[in-house]
This record gives sequence, C-alpha cells and structure tokens, in this order.
Amino acid sequence: MTHSRMVRSLALPVLLLSVACGDSGDSIPVRTCEVVLTYAPQQSLVGVVSVAGEWNGFSSSALRMADRGDGVYTARLEGLEPRDYGYRFVIGQQQVMDPQNPYSRWVRAEEYSRLTVPDCRQPMLELRRFTATPEGVLDVEVAYVDGTDEAGPDTGKVVVTLDGQPRPEAFDAKTGRITLHEEALGQGKHHVKVVATDTAGRSAEPLYLPFWVEPQKFRWESGLMYFAFTDRFLNARPDNDGPVADVDPIANYQGGDFAGITRKLEDGYFDSLGVKVLWISPVDQNPEGRFIGTGGKYYSGYHGYWPTQPRTTQHRFGSLEELRALTAAAHKKGIRVIADLVLNHVHQEHPYWVNHREDDWFNTSASCVCGSQDCDWEEKRLTCKFTDYLPDFNWRSSNMVDQFIADTLWWLEEADFDGFRMDAVKHMDQVAGRTLRGRLRDLTAMTGTEFYLVGETFVGADGRSQIARYISPRELDGQFDFPLYWPVREAFADGQSLERVDQAVRENEVYYAPGTLNSPFLGNHDVARFMSQAAKQLDGEGGDPWSSARPAATVTDAAAFEKAKYGFTFVLTQPGVPLIYYGDEVGLPGAGDPDNRRLMRFDSTLTELEADLLEHVRKLGQARRASPALQTGSRHTLRVEKDLYVYQRSLPDGQGAVVAINRSDVERPLVVEPLGSLAASAATYVDVFSGRTLQLAGTETQLVVPARSVAVYVPRAE
Repeated sequence: MTHSRMVRSLALPVLLLSVACGDSGDSIPVRTCEVVLTYAPQQSLVGVVSVAGEWNGFSSSALRMADRGDGVYTARLEGLEPRDYGYRFVIGQQQVMDPQNPYSRWVRAEEYSRLTVPDCRQPMLELRRFTATPEGVLDVEVAYVDGTDEAGPDTGKVVVTLDGQPRPEAFDAKTGRITLHEEALGQGKHHVKVVATDTAGRSAEPLYLPFWVEPQKFRWESGLMYFAFTDRFLNARPDNDGPVADVDPIANYQGGDFAGITRKLEDGYFDSLGVKVLWISPVDQNPEGRFIGTGGKYYSGYHGYWPTQPRTTQHRFGSLEELRALTAAAHKKGIRVIADLVLNHVHQEHPYWVNHREDDWFNTSASCVCGSQDCDWEEKRLTCKFTDYLPDFNWRSSNMVDQFIADTLWWLEEADFDGFRMDAVKHMDQVAGRTLRGRLRDLTAMTGTEFYLVGETFVGADGRSQIARYISPRELDGQFDFPLYWPVREAFADGQSLERVDQAVRENEVYYAPGTLNSPFLGNHDVARFMSQAAKQLDGEGGDPWSSARPAATVTDAAAFEKAKYGFTFVLTQPGVPLIYYGDEVGLPGAGDPDNRRLMRFDSTLTELEADLLEHVRKLGQARRASPALQTGSRHTLRVEKDLYVYQRSLPDGQGAVVAINRSDVERPLVVEPLGSLAASAATYVDVFSGRTLQLAGTETQLVVPARSVAVYVPRAE
C-alpha cells in the first residue's frame, strides 16, 4: 500500500517512450510523441554506445547514442510506424539487452529487448498523483491526454469508478483532469478504474489502480500460505456438481467450489490457521470429457490444468461473481488470494489451438511427449508437451505472449487477485515470467500495491541452481522449495537425521539472494501425502493410487501424527512463505496423484488424532502471525543432532523466537548461546504450546526440552 506517496506513470504497454504533453493547465493536453531510448550503464564506459534495432534490419552501422553529460546515453528514433521492434545496445563488439526493460521480443532465433511504438493518434491516460493512507484517505489525479489529431474526449465515454461505483463528477471535460478525493474508506482492498474514448472512437489504454487500506504495510511472510485445492476442499453448492461419466471418482469432479472456500473464509477457518495468502486451483474452464492420464487411467479436468477457454470460469467451481465473492471475503480479512496460472499449454479444445495451430503460437513441429523416447524432460523441457492433447506454447511468439499476458491481467482485475502461482516454470522461456512481472511492476509503480509471483519448478534436492535462475526482481519473488522439501520428508516422515535438514537450510541461506520469498512445504498435490509416508503406508501396492491396497480413509498411528507435529513445527517457523497443502493440517492420508487429492474433512468428521494435529498447526500459525521475528527474522542454528534441533529467529531490535524439536525418548537439558541481538537480551520467553518459560541469559541460557516434544518460545507479553 502507498503511504502518503506520489507516483507518476504512463499507462503504456512498454515504458520506453518519452511523451511530451502540451499542458497549459486550463485545457486538455495533447500528446506529442517522441521515441527516446535510454541506456544507463552500471559503470562508466569509454567509446561508442549504439543501438541496433529491427527498424533497420539490425544494421551493423547502428544508431549512435549520445552521452547527455551524466554518463547516461540516449537516442531519438524518428519515423517509426506503430508496432513492436526488437533492439539491443551495442558497446564495442558486444550486444546487450536493455537492463531497464523487462519486455523482450524474439526475432527468428534471437531474443531482443522489446520496444512498443504506439499510435500517437490514440488518447492516453496519465496518472499524475496517487495517495492512499492507512486512515482511508484517497487522493487521485489523472490527466486525459488527447491524441495528436486532437479529436477530444467523448465525454459520455470517460468513465471513472471507485470500487465499481461510477464517479461522473471526477472528470472535468474542459481541462481533461480526473480528480478523485475520498475519506474514510473502509479497511481492505479497493480499486479505481478509468476508461476513456475520443470522439473518433479511439480508446485509451484503461487505467486500473488497485490499492489497500490497512494499518501497516503487508508482508508476504507475515503468515502462512494455504493451497485450497478447489474441487476437493468443500462442496457448498451441490447444484453445480457434475462428475464426468465413466471416470473413477478418484480422478473425477467431487463437488468442491468457490462457494465452499468462501464459506470457510467467512467461518474463520483460515484465520484460525494464521493464513495470509490463499492459493486456489486454476479457475479456467476445462474440457467436459474424459482423457487418458497417468497410469493409462481416465481422468476429468477436475484439477484445472487443462484450460479450454481463456476468460471463463470452470462452471462446476462457480461463476465469476462467485469467484469475486471469494476474493472479497478474503480481502475483508486481509488475506491475499493467488490463482494457479497455467501458461505452458492448453487443452486441444481451446480456441487458441483451434485458431492458431498453424501460426507460431505452438511448438507444433518441435514438440514431443515429455519423458517418451528421445524426449527427455530436461533436455526438451521448453518444447515437449505433457501429453498429446495438451499442445505446448511457443513463448517466442510475441502475439501469443501479448494474448496470454492480457488474459492474465484480465483475471487479475476481474477476479481481484493478488498474484499468481506459475505452473511448470522450467517448461517455458523466461519471457513468460519476466513479461508478467513487468506488467505487475507497472501497477506497483502507480499505487504501491505489490503482487506475489511464486513458481513451481519440480526439481530434486540438488536443484537450487535451476530454481534460482527464475528468481529476481525482474521475474519471480520465489519458488516452492523442493531442494528443502526432500530432506524434510526424509527427516520428519522417515526418521532420518535432522542434521540433513539443517544442512539444506544452510545451503539455502548461502545460495539464494536476500529478499527471496521461497515457500517451504511438507506436502503438495503432486506427491504422496506426508501422513501416509510417516505411517509407512506406501510400501508395495500401498503407493499405487489406483490399488485397492492404497491407504485407508484415516490414519490411526499416533507416531505418524507426532512426526507431522515435528515437521510442521519446522516448516511453519522457517523464513519465506510456508505452505500448508489442504488436509495436511489434519493428517489426510493418500498415495500419489490423484489419491493425494481426497475430499477435505472438517469438524465432527475428524478423529481425535486429526483434531489434535489441527490444533497444533493453529498454534503455530497464530504464533507466526503474531511474531515479527518468526516472519522476517534471521535464522541461526543453536544445536543440531540426529533427533534434536534448536534454532533461533531474530530481528536487530532484539525481538526473537527460539524453536526446539526433540524427537528422542529422553529429556534434553541444554546450554545454548543465542546469537546477535538475542545474545544481549535478558527477556523471558514463553512456549506457545506448554506455557513453559525460557530466560535468555546470553551464553548461559538454560533450555530444557522434554522428550518427544516441540517448543516455540516467543517474548512474554507485558
């Protein structure tokens, strides 16, 4: 959220254009377009700096750039027709992409920075001032800027809305100014929308300004992320159910819907867990029929990963209005909602495949089925298709990029999402994430509203380099932490040494850049359930999701629930945005996909062991939400052994937390040495589970960890 802040920005697809506007203050300004490219090298340069572009066939006699006197080089381009162009800067014999431009364009087999030259006859909307305060005071000024032929605004088609309500008084037809002032806006998320058309029928790029009114700046690490797998979470509207004929229920629609998630939002279920980010399944319409999937079995599109329409909700999940009701219910509680985003492929019934299969939108000629003979998942990751009925996109097609980013931003606005989980990141060129981040960054520049982009790159324990390549301010905020996940499952579900987990955590701290918002997790929808692994239900046929020997409906092994408590205590107190996969908080069992996607159970349907685990997870979530140190504090290991793990989270101001896990059958009295700001603290800490106290005393801090127990010590309330 923006706190007393003014931002100027241009509502253009690519912010590479210098636009001069004749603005006398008492008349409508007119657009006078100049195309100026700017290159600001990170170090001083000696010699010629030029720009080679598509406008002249990337001529070797590139356009020379001029140093404007401060080490920044500029070049003015004249006479370009409105369209996209690729370009690179030329420094000596080296060509480089524009480091300030997140957008790119593939020309033949080469990637270039992308310049979009607009039609300057088109009017534009220029944001000149935006302020929103925690007290709910909103102040906005937007200028209607006429196109070069000065057609003037069609006053009946300049529409200003605040939270969907028209504000006709905001537009001054004489000056072109749009001013909006509001006081006492309620806490939560709001948006301003401005659309405008001139008398010649040309429309300006709409201006969408989402913003939050809340007492303090939101941090994605402030709580937990929860994946509510839509079809398997809660069926609140049986009238929209509709399983596909001749498909086993395990791979079919089971009735979960948007209304079910909304009901649990309103009931406070997610609040009780400390959830601040809600991730839901892909929302697009999927095919009506059945299709062969893993194991040669028939599946329906209950999961959402086979889109057949670009801007239509899956009707079994609910309407767009019901989806907006879901996000509105979340926003009332300060919870952000991110949607699963499928950008790698579509289903063969999708109109994009039907209409563009002969264009450059798809990897038609280069595509093979991933994992088949001579089609390695890694070697062919950018061109292989997951199966024959899922044609694979070619992200080097600018037209395809434009369409999919436009669709994604349509969902962002129409459903009021706060970010996205990007599926199958490693199977797409990086232009996908970078382009989406660029457009989201344009929105952030205008209002201060931040959007979370988290990626799914399925890798092994040694896959940090592959995950990290997509994480930067120009692309993803973070990814699901698979390199940590595998040691976590081995240690907490299988009983291997906790030293392996600590090693993985330390490797993360060295490998990822500061500010990375990775998501540690105990389970997800692509792997067998933690509880079934902990209860040793997956040996032999029990690991086959289609076998009659697959795990029973409930787990009765108390030791498995104990393992889950250890695992959750670790995961939910880690840096980043920890994930709860629906049902793990109550110990749902399951073999691999799709058996790991059973219908969620609540309240009276839970066994005593399941309800006890749920209460444990709730205490962890509440502790994280209340503790700044558990959210963003630095992490340091204080003691680690095979069955003992003690670490701290701490902030420079002295706030901290101490986490202890003892899996052994004996009590462990310890002397630990807190680090950093905690070393000088004499505060009394309290365990959120038992109420036991811990007196910090530097190198003489005495800690007793009972047998087979966990503790999360936070400062005692004054």
